[in-house]
Amino acid sequence: MKTPLFTGLLLCQLMFPAAHAQQPGSALPRVVPDASGGAAAAEAFRKLPVCSLAPGGTKLLVEPCRPAPSRNFTQRRSVPQAILSMPPSQPLPQLPRPPASAYTPLPAPVAPPASRPLGTCDAAGCRDANGTRYQGTGPVLLDPSGRPCRSDGHWVQC
Repeated sequence: MKTPLFTGLLLCQLMFPAAHAQQPGSALPRVVPDASGGAAAAEAFRKLPVCSLAPGGTKLLVEPCRPAPSRNFTQRRSVPQAILSMPPSQPLPQLPRPPASAYTPLPAPVAPPASRPLGTCDAAGCRDANGTRYQGTGPVLLDPSGRPCRSDGHWVQC
């Protein structure tokens, strides 16, 4: 539901256009120079300040103004650009191969250490099912050759 005041304002605007509205015959002042303006118009355009925003960021700081000059990146090159072509491709030299008898087969892969079940344990260490003695307590035991082995409950792995 519209208020009578709002309706009255709307009718007034429709019946009496605003005083600051432009008449159809008038044109905006010419700011950008063209060929019809001549040298005087181009000089007037060069004297205008470069456009920048006001501190609020919603309006221009000064009007009329001229747009900032565009950057031409091709003029900024400090050295001339040289595009070199690739040399013609040549076949790679063939290296002599050693005789087939010079190759030795690779050694067989070493199997991962197997886990062995632990048998009895005492305060100084444990014995596995084969009777091999492991020294130490806790998760790290030493086998007869002095290598560290890991015990996990009832299994030992070196």
